[in-house]
Amino acid sequence: MKSMVIERAGGTEVLKVREMPDLEPRYGEMIVDVAYAGVGLVDILIRKGGFTELFPFPVIPGLEVSGYVRSIGDGVEGFRIGQPVASMKLLELGGYATQARVTPQLTVPLDSLGGDLDMAEAAASIVNLTTAYFAVKQVNRMRQGDTVLVHAAAGGLGSFLGQIAKRFGAGKVLGTVGSPDKIKLAASLGYDELLLRSDFVNEVKRIAGVQGVDAVFDPVGGETRARSLELLRPLGQIVALGNASGGELAHQSNEIWLGNQSIAGFNLGAYAMYDPVAVGQAAREALQLLASREVRSEVHGIYPMEDASEAHRLLESGQTTGKLVLQMG
Repeated sequence: MKSMVIERAGGTEVLKVREMPDLEPRYGEMIVDVAYAGVGLVDILIRKGGFTELFPFPVIPGLEVSGYVRSIGDGVEGFRIGQPVASMKLLELGGYATQARVTPQLTVPLDSLGGDLDMAEAAASIVNLTTAYFAVKQVNRMRQGDTVLVHAAAGGLGSFLGQIAKRFGAGKVLGTVGSPDKIKLAASLGYDELLLRSDFVNEVKRIAGVQGVDAVFDPVGGETRARSLELLRPLGQIVALGNASGGELAHQSNEIWLGNQSIAGFNLGAYAMYDPVAVGQAAREALQLLASREVRSEVHGIYPMEDASEAHRLLESGQTTGKLVLQMG
C-alpha cells in the first residue's frame, strides 16, 4: 500500500509518499481500501510537531476516510467485504494511505443511510459534522429559538455548525469569518448573517441587542473566546471546540460565576476514547442528515494523494471554505 508519512516536524516538504506492507486486520478491526481522506487543521498541527506526545514520528496523518471494506477481523459483526463505509480514525490516525485500519464502532456503513452520499462528501464530513451534531445536541442542548454565534463559520467545522444549529431550532444564527469574500456564503451554510471577526463584538451587540446570545461555538480560542464572554446572556454557554489561534487565555472563575455563564469543552477524539459507541451513533445520525440533504457539505477541493502538500498549503493560507479532500485511488 501507499502511505503519506511524516518522519519529522516541518513544512509541507516533510510529507513523503512511502510504499508499506499491506495491512491485516487484528481482532475487532477492519481494513478499508481508502477512496478519500479528509484534510484538517489537526493534520497540519501534527506535521509541525504539535502532538508528538500522542502521535510520535514517523506518523501517517488523517482523521477521516471513506472507502470499501477490504477485510474483516475476528469479533466484528454487521459489515461485509466490499461495503462502502466512512470511518473516523480519531484514536490512531493513518488516513493518508490507500489502506486504513478502522474501528467498527467509529465506522458508518454508507449503504444504510437511506440516501445517496458521495464518497468524497463522506470523508470530508464525518468528523466535522459529527462534532457539530454532538456539540449542538448533547453539549449545548440547544433550545428552540436560541440566538447562536459561531466562530470560523465558513471553515470545515463552522460550515456545519450553522446548519445543525438551525436544524435543532435556533432562532437566529450568526457567524464570524476572517475575510469579506466569505460573507456571501451565509445563507447557504445556515447563517442569518456573517460578520468579520475583526469587529464581531460590536456587530453582534448591534444585531442581538443588550440581551446577548445564548450560545457561542468557538474553534478559534484565545482573544476571540475571551471577548465572546461579553456577548453571553445569563445562563449562556461557550462551547470550546478548538484553539486554532494558538492563544491561551485564563478565564477568571469569579467572572463566570458572577455572570451566570459557563464554558464547556468538547473534543471528539477524547470523547471517542470514553464512549466510542455514542460517537459512532452520532456519526450515523449526522451522516443521515447529509444523505437526506437536510444539511449540505462544502468541499473546497479534491487533490490526488501526491498533492497533499498543496492541500496543506492552501488550508494554512486561510483562504478555504469547507473541507479539502485527498483522493487515494
